[in-house]
Amino acid sequence: MSEIKDTLPAYTNYTDLQGFEGLKKQAKQDQQQALKPVAQQFEALFLQQILKEARQVKFDDGFLSGGQSDFYQDWYDKQLAQDLAAKGSIGLADKLVEQLSPTLPQAQTEKQETGTMESTQKALTLRSLGLR
Repeated sequence: MSEIKDTLPAYTNYTDLQGFEGLKKQAKQDQQQALKPVAQQFEALFLQQILKEARQVKFDDGFLSGGQSDFYQDWYDKQLAQDLAAKGSIGLADKLVEQLSPTLPQAQTEKQETGTMESTQKALTLRSLGLR
């Protein structure tokens, strides 16, 4: 059991607030690297809202509702949402990363450097062919 816990990032445990603080620091230092975990947290919040709304539908007379059972049910749903998001169950985090990666400053810098290198290589090739 401890092996599994050691391999999971701290932010996947909904009760570990220090894990979220570490993720916040990581996002300030390197946005590109923090994008995937932040997108997973967004997916977890989305799933948590879906679970919360689904739990409001009652098919019984409320035998298990109220008091501590609501607290533990909410706790379970929050952790379930974290686990589902970490596994990429619905793929929302992957789509967010795909959409947001090109907009980050580091990604734009790398793209500009690659574009400059390609145009330089093209110019050198044309010069050696005598076409310029």
